[in-house]
Amino acid sequence: MRTTAIAAGFFATLVAATPAFAQTTTTSPEETTSAPIPTWLKLSAYSGHAGEQVSVAAACDAEASPLTTRALRVTQPLAANAEGHQPWALFAETVIRDVPEGSYPVSFHCGGEPVTVYFTVLDRDSSPAPGKVDRGSAPSPGQTRVVPRGAPQTGDGSLAP
Repeated sequence: MRTTAIAAGFFATLVAATPAFAQTTTTSPEETTSAPIPTWLKLSAYSGHAGEQVSVAAACDAEASPLTTRALRVTQPLAANAEGHQPWALFAETVIRDVPEGSYPVSFHCGGEPVTVYFTVLDRDSSPAPGKVDRGSAPSPGQTRVVPRGAPQTGDGSLAP
């Protein structure tokens, strides 16, 4: 009962003081502008082999130029969400081109300012073609060298709760 009385008294004091704490403020249109959205460019992967897909996301609250790079072929151009959500968010789809291995700039311009990240094309001979398994080579480090046989040995259940 005492706790209820203390809580009621605190609540009554808070309600009575609310008009004293409320203030009317006015802002001019110059003060209501928000801070500019940071501009960035992100890739779903920053390295890969020819033929692999790479998704692109960018943020730009100004006029954006098309994506430019030698390493990636743009299959869906840089564009905002069709439903208008987050108009500053841009998305594109690309495929890695068959170019010599190395690091290549990927860029676009936001409001005339360049935004650049780097993508590394890996040697096309360093991995088997998609869907092919090279069974003649030795397993790489970290792989199981002996295939287990039979059921796993997990105990008889006597320690189960």
